[in-house]
Amino acid sequence: TLFSFTTMNILYCTCFLDISGVTKINLDILTGLSGRFTVHVCETSTDRGHSSSLEGHFKERFGEVFKLWRFPASERYSRFVRYLKDNAIELVYITHSLWVYEHAARLKRDVPELKIVDSLHVLEPYCFRGGYPDISANRYVHPFIDRSIVISDYLLKYIKRHYSVNSMKFVVIRNSVDTKRFRKNASFKGTFRQEIDVPDKVPLIGFIGRFSRQKRPDIFLKVAQKLATQLDQVFFFMVGGGEFVEHSKLLAGKLGLMNRVRFVPPRDDMHIVLNSTDLLLVTSSYEGAPLTILESLATGVPVVSSDVGAIGEYIGREWLVMPGKGEIDELAGAVLRQLCSVNTVPFDREAFGTERLISCYEKVLASC
Repeated sequence: TLFSFTTMNILYCTCFLDISGVTKINLDILTGLSGRFTVHVCETSTDRGHSSSLEGHFKERFGEVFKLWRFPASERYSRFVRYLKDNAIELVYITHSLWVYEHAARLKRDVPELKIVDSLHVLEPYCFRGGYPDISANRYVHPFIDRSIVISDYLLKYIKRHYSVNSMKFVVIRNSVDTKRFRKNASFKGTFRQEIDVPDKVPLIGFIGRFSRQKRPDIFLKVAQKLATQLDQVFFFMVGGGEFVEHSKLLAGKLGLMNRVRFVPPRDDMHIVLNSTDLLLVTSSYEGAPLTILESLATGVPVVSSDVGAIGEYIGREWLVMPGKGEIDELAGAVLRQLCSVNTVPFDREAFGTERLISCYEKVLASC
């Protein structure tokens, strides 16, 4: 243990426990910290109909989830403060909870000994406020945040450029992956290929993520069409759920790809899927640093990606393509070059391992 201290009670607050990479990362972090911290979990917004197997994992490890959103809006603040006091919560750890940000100043006034730490992952251009980094860093919230964890230099530079903040409050801790689970494993090689009926030694290119405007599955399929005209044999898979699944299936048919693309629902065995994959193609319009990229690199799978967010800090810039005019041709070209490359995928397993991440978070939370 890095510090000698009595067990601290912390409350993890998030909008809802979705299936995103951020939620998975926080599950790993909090699980790793649970021997040194007593962890409670709170959802502050409705789940909007999203079902998530991750909620079961949170309940199994940390007990019943406190669903603040189930109370009438007029009661939520008093219910939240009561929960803090009943459970002797000393620190609130926020990821993507607008409600806590909106009430941070009041919480600091009414519970002055409470510490608030947030983690910031991605700029969200669709949000009129700019997303959670902008909310956290603005002058009405930032003074009431004790520490802010950011996942990239890119994000920290953005915050410092646009806001007058106390730089001492910020620490960069890059995301990580379970390197024991995600690794090359000969016993898994070919398992997923057999499941989706793809022959050995034929290139298999993957899309992993939500079928959403952010992830741009339509761009992936258009790149796939381009590659299908340039390679004698190539197959693709798309793993995930979301509002554009059926639209993407229709588009695959229009592009003549239905015999080449396998659509697969969300699943928990991505380490097995990646052991059958030759390349991950990321076509997002914006990102932080997707967990799927680290999972792929840890398994020895190269990545070609849109040049968005902090992805370049994680994979280097050689295999990035700027979104915009001509990107489909450029992405297809980068995929072809990568498939022909004989270089191994560089990945620092120690620097991006979960143990390092947990140690860094422990240090930040314990120092508050």
